[in-house]
Parts: sequence; C-alpha cells; structure tokens
Amino acid sequence: MRIFTSIILSLLLCLFISCDDSKYEDETPDQPYIEVSEIKVDFTRLTSSQTLTVKTNINDLTCNVSTTGNWCSVLYSNGVLTISATNNETAGSRTCIISLEGRNIRKTVTVTQSGRNSSAGEIKDDIKIPVKNAQASSVQSSSEIEKSYDGNLSTIYHSNWSGTDLPITLTYNFENVESMDYLIYNPRSDGGVNGNFKEFDLYVATAENPALTLYNTYDFQGRESNSVISFNPALINPAKIEFRVKSGVGNHASCAEMSFFRRDPEFLDYLTLFTDITCSGLKPGITLSDIEKVQNMFFKELALEMYNGDYNTEFRIQEYKAWQLPEVMATINKTSTYSLRDNPTGIYIKQGDELIVFAGDLHNQNISLFVQNPDRQISGMSYPLRTGMNKFKVSNDGLIYVMYHTEKGTEAPVKINIATGYVNGYFDVAKHTKEDWTRLLDEATFIHFDLVGEYAHLTFQTDKFRQYTTDGLALISEYDEMVWMEQDFMGLHKYNKPFKNRMYFLVMANSSFMHASSYYTGYDISTQGTLLNPAVFKSDPWGPAHEIGHINQTRPGLKWKGMAEVTNNIHSLYIQTSWGNRSRLITDNVYNRAFAEIIKAKIAHNEHTDPFCKVVPFWQLKLYMHDVLGKTDFYKDVYEKIRQNPNPVTDGDCQIEFVKIACDAARLDLTEFFEAWGFLSPVSIDVDDYGKDKFEVTQTIIDACKSYIAGKNYPKPAHKIQEITDENIANFR
Repeated sequence: MRIFTSIILSLLLCLFISCDDSKYEDETPDQPYIEVSEIKVDFTRLTSSQTLTVKTNINDLTCNVSTTGNWCSVLYSNGVLTISATNNETAGSRTCIISLEGRNIRKTVTVTQSGRNSSAGEIKDDIKIPVKNAQASSVQSSSEIEKSYDGNLSTIYHSNWSGTDLPITLTYNFENVESMDYLIYNPRSDGGVNGNFKEFDLYVATAENPALTLYNTYDFQGRESNSVISFNPALINPAKIEFRVKSGVGNHASCAEMSFFRRDPEFLDYLTLFTDITCSGLKPGITLSDIEKVQNMFFKELALEMYNGDYNTEFRIQEYKAWQLPEVMATINKTSTYSLRDNPTGIYIKQGDELIVFAGDLHNQNISLFVQNPDRQISGMSYPLRTGMNKFKVSNDGLIYVMYHTEKGTEAPVKINIATGYVNGYFDVAKHTKEDWTRLLDEATFIHFDLVGEYAHLTFQTDKFRQYTTDGLALISEYDEMVWMEQDFMGLHKYNKPFKNRMYFLVMANSSFMHASSYYTGYDISTQGTLLNPAVFKSDPWGPAHEIGHINQTRPGLKWKGMAEVTNNIHSLYIQTSWGNRSRLITDNVYNRAFAEIIKAKIAHNEHTDPFCKVVPFWQLKLYMHDVLGKTDFYKDVYEKIRQNPNPVTDGDCQIEFVKIACDAARLDLTEFFEAWGFLSPVSIDVDDYGKDKFEVTQTIIDACKSYIAGKNYPKPAHKIQEITDENIANFR
C-alpha cells in the first residue's frame, strides 16, 4: 500500500512539474517574448505619468505612440515603461496606442485620457422649484401666464396687446418650499423685444410673513439677455413672488420663462481649498495631500491643476469692466448703437457642454455670459450670473462674452473664473504686444478669433487671420484709426461725446456681402482677404468705412428719406482720401454724371436715384470748407448742431434744416450752391429707401429758408462751389 501511494504521489508531482514547465515554454532563450503588466491605462485630464513593468528577452525593443498632437509620450528603460500625458483641454476623452516591438513580436497598450468636461457632472444642478399656479393682471389670448413656467422657452406670456395696463402684476404661488436662493427671468427668445421688463417692484410673501412685502426695486432695461435676482439670505418657506411691472418695451410685459431655484444642499464648501469665491487660487498652505483627500473630482482636478501651475490664468481668470449701454451714447449722438461684445473672454464652449463659472461680487448688477453662435451671425444664448458658482447646460457652440452693461459704465470690475470650456485666447492692444500675436493665434483652436483695439473689435475666422494677418497690432491699429477718424469728423471728440463702446466688425457665413445693423457691422467670409491684410485694407477701406458710416449716420437730421446710402459715404470718402487713395468720385466718373443728371437737368436733389451722384454736394462742402478755406471744424459743427436741434418733423424739413445749418457753420450764404444741387427745389415724390415713403419740400418752406439765410447777412463764397472736385481743388485755393 505504501509503495502504491508513493507511486501515485510521484506521478502527480511529475504531472505538476510538466504543467508548470509548459507555462514558460515560450520564454526559452531561443523564443522571443514581451510581457507588459497592464494592457490598458487610464489618465485623468491633468498632466501626469504612470509606469508599467515590461518583461522581455529582446534587447533592441522599440516603442512607438500612435497619437495626434504629441499629448502622450513614452520612455522605455531597463524593463520600465513610463507613459506621460499632458493636460487635456478638449471636450471628450482621447485615446492612443503604444506599441512595443522587436523580433517580429508586438505588444500594445491602450492609453485613454478623460476630457475637460469629464468631471463637470460631479457638480450637481441647483434644484428647480415648481410653481403651484400663477396669475396676471393683463393677459393676451394664447399667451397666458402658465406659459411663463411651462419649461418651454419658445412659448411666452404676454400682456394684452390692445391696452397699456401698466403697472402689470404677475404673481407666482408656491407650496411646501423649504427655501429659495434665486430666480431667473428669461425674456422672449423669438427675436422680439416687446414686453421685455424694464422697471418693476418685487414683492415676497412667506409662511412666516404671509403679507406681500416689497423686497426690492429693479430695472432690467428691456434687455434681451436673461436676468437673475439672488436672495441673500435665502427666502425661507416662500409662498408668493409678485412682480409689479411699471415699464416694459412697448408699454407691455412679456416673459418666456420665470424660473425659481434653491442651491444643491450637498454643495461642497470649496472655500476650504481656494482663496475666494472665484476659485482664483489655492489657499496658502494647501498641500498635495490635502487635495488628494477631496472626494469631488471636479474640485480635486481644479485644485491639482492650480497646484501644478497648469491652470490658464491668462484667459480663464479675468476682471471684466463695466461698459456703458450702447443705447446711451446712440441716443445722445442720434446714431445707431455700437458694440455689446466689448468683454471677450478668450474661452469657447460646445453645444451640450456644462459651463461652470465662478463669479465674484457683481455689485448688484445684472451680468450674464453670452455664447455667440458662429452659425447664426450675432445671435446666441445668454446665461445670467450670480455671485459664487454658476452651472449651465450650453445650447450652442460659440465664443463666450461677458455682458456687463450699465447706464454709466463706471461700476467696479467683476472677477470671473470660467472653469470649463476651452481656451481660444484673443489679442488685445491693452494687454498684448506685437510679439504676442503669433503665439496667441497659433494656440487658438476655435473657428473665430477676437482682435481687440481701443476703438475697434474684430471677430473673424482664425485660419484667415493666419493666412492674411502677419501683424495683428498693425491691422487693429488701422481699424482703430478709421473708427476714431469718423468720430472726429462728426465732432464727437471736439464736443466730448465719443462713444463709450467699440465698433464691432463680425465675419458672417452666408450673409450679404457687407452690412450694418444695431451693435455690429457684418462681413461675408469672402471679404477676409481684403479686410485682414493691413496693406490691402489701407488701400481699399471703402467697405468697412461705408458700413460704420451707416452706424454713425446722424438721424434724422442727416439721414432723411433717400439718404440711407448717401450721407454714410461722406465718411467713406473721408477715410478713403485721408489714407492717400484716389476719390471714388473720380475713379468712377461720378462728378460728370452728377453735374449732368442733377445740376444741368435741374431736378430736385432727392429725385435722383444714384446714391453716389447724390453724395457729391455733401463732399464738395468738405472739399471747399475743410481743404480750401481751412475750416476743418465745418462738419464737426454741422453734426453737433444736428445733435442739439430738435428733430425736424418731416424728411423734407430735415433737408431744409441741413441747408440752414450748413450756412451757419460756414458763415457763408450758400443759397446758390444748394439751389444748383436741387436742395431748394419744390418736390413731392415717393422715395423707396428701405421702404417707400413720401418726401416733400414745399415752396413755402423753401422761401422761409431763403429768408432765414438772407437775414444772417453772410457773404457769398468767392467760388462756384458746385464745380469743385478732388482733382481741381488747387484752382480754388
């Protein structure tokens, strides 16, 4: 029995040894092999390294990485494979393959790194508070108050169209609500502004104090962007919130959505890590060990990025100044409005991304972020900010701008940290040098890039900047000069009325060639070869000078019916010739046509339909007054008088008023000049100038105008001004 047992044990031992040897049968000195401790490696989005163990009998082992952008690198030495990944600033994760090869053997390791938004989900959304029911004191049929809290931004509440029932009261009722931290007013998003809130009183009732009590008075100024009201401290057990709208656009009230929120009760107190509520830096003494203990991955990664010195503080953390509402100076100067995009951030975001932003003291102002959609021209979506952390789900791709506008534009700056989104950068003459241009442009990754000057702001395609603009400082200096010169020509510097906003130049795909509108001038993508090359632009500035001339047209005094495409070209000619280019009136043979078709034909000036012929007399006044007589303030004084005078009642009155103002500014009797050009010819016609309207100048007001001029006893000019051109000006001197 013992012998039998011994035999069995010996057989089992042999079997065991035989099986064990087979495991390593490929690892004989003659059989090459590669073994790696891991075949899949995961990285967070931050710069870091990991090491793997490699077993091999191949002496000339090689390592290769299949990646774009050199974000992943490897180093192999003495059986250790070190894999390193740089910060991932992109939205999603990225993957590469590491190959270990030698003697016809190949092993691979898959490396995956998460993207910038991967941890944003750990920041919980604030809790939306349901509205039990609501009432409105004025309602338009099919636009009931319920549509202001149905969760649909495309439906709106609107007060009754047939009346102006101001003040209009909107009352929202709540039940079993523990607390309320803030509310958001979303104005209509259909492109209209009628009913957008202006001035209103906000009343609050709580379970403890059921009587409606005035909380505060606000003015949303009819803005198209969302507005937020924060309750500090939070309202406890709110029962009613009531808006008593005292004024609104069109004397109405409207609302796409009124939303009420309380903060997430499990929200991390991030001030234990960071110096302030904007998370602009780590507290002194914070160690790597402290950061590793943080459970919330978003704040952990943010802290690690700052700890490692990898956080982009140039563009993510900035102070943004207050800008005056463009309407303020537009009203004073009787023009259209300048830019709303004076606070670029250098950050862009993608549709569906979580936008997480930390805002400092907002100084009781309504401040929002605007994501400008590159596919929809100037439009996009706004997101109202409140002090502290803000989180939004973004509905479109686009560059982000801070909307901080007030009546005076003198409020203190606001510090903002945009923690998600992607750094694109921008060039600003106030911050950057000529040498920064190439660096910033090389690092830009969005389709558009912002070039910011003192008076001008360009948003054009990044690749076209790279193609045409070798010197961004030189280019924006030319645009600054053009904008400043047009303002100076209008007397805005002489009379201390410069615009407090920049002129905005925006590229647009599939748009009209060039056009002007409120807040911007737009340019088709096909124009960039001319507009972005400093040398070419200086020799051909007509288009942009013409478009900003539209913005600067003083209305109605210099933009009566029939002048929409005429008086803006006084500006175009001024820029064109001041920059050393031949006058378009010469190169296009306009003078001869105008002389023949208006003066010799003896028609009323506004009867002619060619805007270039019609601009000739306006330009002749510049040539004679400025360049012959040296009265370089002539047009400055004309514009100022138009700004100061009450607006004439009719378009015909505007034309006659201009004649009188021109004589006063020149201190000359220009009756003969204006008679020759048909300004003092009776006329009653329909003029199609972006819509038909009656234009009439009667003999009665002509006679009154002539009597006014005669009563001034001004001398007559020494020359026939109606004969002056850019080429014969020396004869008049």
